[in-house]
Amino acid sequence: MRFATAILNFSKSKGGAERYVVDLCVQMAQEGHEVHVYAEHWEEEVQGVHLHHVKTIRFPKSLRLLSFAIKATREMKKGNYDVTLGVGNTLEADVLQPHGGVHWAWFWRSLQAYDNPLIWLIKFLGRLLSPKQWVQGYIESAPYRRRTFKKIIAISDMVKEDLKKWYKVPEDRIVVVYNGVDIERFHPRNRQYREEIRNRHGLRDEFVILFVSNNFRMKGLGFLMKALARIKEENHPPFKLLVLGRDRQEPYLHLAKKLGLSAEVVFVGSTHEPEKYYGAADLLVHPTFYDACSLTVLEALASGLPVITTSSNGASGMITHGEDGWIISDPTDGNDLKKAFQYFFNGNFRKEASEKAREKAEKNSQDINYQQMMATFRKTMES
Repeated sequence: MRFATAILNFSKSKGGAERYVVDLCVQMAQEGHEVHVYAEHWEEEVQGVHLHHVKTIRFPKSLRLLSFAIKATREMKKGNYDVTLGVGNTLEADVLQPHGGVHWAWFWRSLQAYDNPLIWLIKFLGRLLSPKQWVQGYIESAPYRRRTFKKIIAISDMVKEDLKKWYKVPEDRIVVVYNGVDIERFHPRNRQYREEIRNRHGLRDEFVILFVSNNFRMKGLGFLMKALARIKEENHPPFKLLVLGRDRQEPYLHLAKKLGLSAEVVFVGSTHEPEKYYGAADLLVHPTFYDACSLTVLEALASGLPVITTSSNGASGMITHGEDGWIISDPTDGNDLKKAFQYFFNGNFRKEASEKAREKAEKNSQDINYQQMMATFRKTMES
């Protein structure tokens, strides 16, 4: 198969979508397919992958995105490939796989993170007047307007429904393939690191709640802390909130002090060994306002860690409510979060949920995801 895709940064360290594309291309190349990647930047050459530099207008950001989309689309079309894959930053492709979900769905749902009406209005107007927002929306919507695609791969059922709502895409042109997870790296055996991680951060036998994100506000950290402050007032086991990520800590340190949670909240920063932190925790909480399909949730499930997340996270489609996790509809609803915590404070329920979480992740491994992707590519070639 002669295959091509395009992504601004072909780098596993950049983010979830980038890591996914690198892994997909490497595996395809290893199996003997001819793989071409159009990118503005990459960290190193990858054996078997043909990398093509796309020169962009670097400033402002809106023109950088637009120039990349135009040039990468043009170059892929000139290559006459068997299959081209668009991941949200090209104007056309045979197969579309929007890793960021639907831009306009994110636009509205993420605004809910601002509970102060004045701040909400300021943020809304800022986005409304931002060239970058409109360019992102234009690039994303272009393939759906042109209708030149052959298939769309939605990375969750939530994304599928958003595509139908916002772009009127017929259901028979969408196939749902959930993101895969490395079930060997993220595994219940990582509980062997429980004592190491807890000692590193001064934790003892407390109930450890893990929060993982590089965007604390959009993933609901403030509302999570408010819910935990209410739980602290009641008769529950001692707990610690372990915050993993590289966002600004100062506003949340101030909030923790205001809520009386200074002793309960521990900021870790970023790490290259997240699997150890899943092994050290008792529960992952990801009360996000919008995620197409959170890799954090999939990694937690693979680690045998029960999950609390929201219906605005596409990964919630993999969770069976009350079994391997808990799904809340509104991240700002402290009562809903409190109810979920009370359920998982029960050791017996948590043990059962842990086993079911691992079983669920094994059905969504990277290998299974790869086979589903390749099957879609082959059908595209035949159509």
